[in-house]
Amino acid sequence: MVRRLLAALTGLPPVCLLVFCACRPKVDFPPRLETNAVPDTAQVIVALPPDSGVVQVSKNGYRLFDLDAIVTDEDDADSTIRWSLSPGSLLNVNLNGSLAEIGPVPNQAGVSYVVFTATDPVGLSTSKTCPILVFDEFKTDSLPDTIVVSRSGDTTVVLKCQYRASLKPKLIWGAPSYDSTYLGLCFLSGSPDSGALTVQAKGTSGTTGISLTVRDSVNHVTFNYGIPVTIR
Repeated sequence: MVRRLLAALTGLPPVCLLVFCACRPKVDFPPRLETNAVPDTAQVIVALPPDSGVVQVSKNGYRLFDLDAIVTDEDDADSTIRWSLSPGSLLNVNLNGSLAEIGPVPNQAGVSYVVFTATDPVGLSTSKTCPILVFDEFKTDSLPDTIVVSRSGDTTVVLKCQYRASLKPKLIWGAPSYDSTYLGLCFLSGSPDSGALTVQAKGTSGTTGISLTVRDSVNHVTFNYGIPVTIR
């Protein structure tokens, strides 16, 4: 059969032979890393930012990168792609299946990077550097140094959180923690972006405190804030 095929090919013009030979080899495509805008509010990073962009990570938090969504390969399945992630200073990287957890080392803020490298089964690879900005901007606003309440009364104070504008809608309050010996029902209303804290005394004079938590689900970090309460 091979001899017959070769004999038949010898009668073809040279141009036809070139076209036939060009169609035979399998073309290997290197993987391609997807780039797009990466908003702060994205729960999981599904595309690396363009060269002019940056991924923002809260201090002591981390962001999740979906590696299967980041890479595109025309002739290989995502499961066959091998990943290498090289973090710059300030950063830690943890691989958990197809997810990469990227966050700063404790108590650090600044600008760093991670080099993403995807390699397909035949050894073709592509790399991209992803800038990482570690920010530290969370703080409360409009709260007095001490909340003062009468022994048999209650008071409400304005509570606002200063944070990145794009992340404020993602902030969630936890239930306030307080000493039930001195305080009755204490509750939060509104949102961390613009809300209020109501403190109710039980009738005993003294000094105590309230502990508040604010959760940023995008950066997987919880902020804690405590304020003294004086009951007169």
